[in-house]
Amino acid sequence: MVEEKIERPIGLTILEILFLLFAAWNGLRLGESIFFWKTLAEYGAYPLYIALTGAIWLIAAMFLFWAFWRGKTWGRAAAFAGTLGYSVWYWLDRLVLQKPHANLSFVVVANIAFFLFVLIILFSRKTRRFFQKDTHER
Repeated sequence: MVEEKIERPIGLTILEILFLLFAAWNGLRLGESIFFWKTLAEYGAYPLYIALTGAIWLIAAMFLFWAFWRGKTWGRAAAFAGTLGYSVWYWLDRLVLQKPHANLSFVVVANIAFFLFVLIILFSRKTRRFFQKDTHER
């Protein structure tokens, strides 16, 4: 029996592109922290912390991209956990390390909007259906 091929939803493609952009952003964060290590240390900006978090989020974003690209059934849960984890890390970083806390209302609204955007895509009917298919055929 021939199974119907389910097309990749446009929302997943958008999230894949966002994961790649996120990986690039954190790759730049890692590279720039290494390149400007002395300058960052001189100004007390914790270059090791910047490099490690850049590397961690670079790897996480590439992992999520790979999971979505391959259509892994656990990809949705991983994307939810990654989005939630990044949001928690961002707020801890912002509230503990950054001074002053400018644009608080904008950041709250942007964070909530982005999180809702990801949730809408992850829990849409097309996305759920796409990830329920057998991944061996992709």
